[in-house]
Amino acid sequence: MKLVALAFILNLSFTQAYAQEEDKIYSLADEQPTYPGGMSAFFKYIQSEMQYPDAAKTAGVEGRVFVEYVIEKDGSVSGAKILKSLNGDCDKEALRLISNSVKWTPGKIDGKEVRVKMALPLNFRLPR
Repeated sequence: MKLVALAFILNLSFTQAYAQEEDKIYSLADEQPTYPGGMSAFFKYIQSEMQYPDAAKTAGVEGRVFVEYVIEKDGSVSGAKILKSLNGDCDKEALRLISNSVKWTPGKIDGKEVRVKMALPLNFRLPR
């Protein structure tokens, strides 16, 4: 009976450790996640889809919002959050842009798809 209990505990420990490894978020991967068409295509997406908040325009708000997000194993974007705020409306727009991007090619370590944390500054500049 003790042997069965020990085997069960070891199996449970292995399963739990494996599950934790599966959920690990890496800061750097052997192959970093890539946006379809590359980063130039991603910046074109940002530029074409950005809707400068009216209140920020009126107030003359310009600057950068730093956003952190995770590219999941399936290429979807999750966990977008503001690292450095500019103003509430610009922050919301930055989160909207990142969260609504198409699926990326996920990052890989040793050929296996992994979750990877990314960070990006988004510039808000009024036309001159």
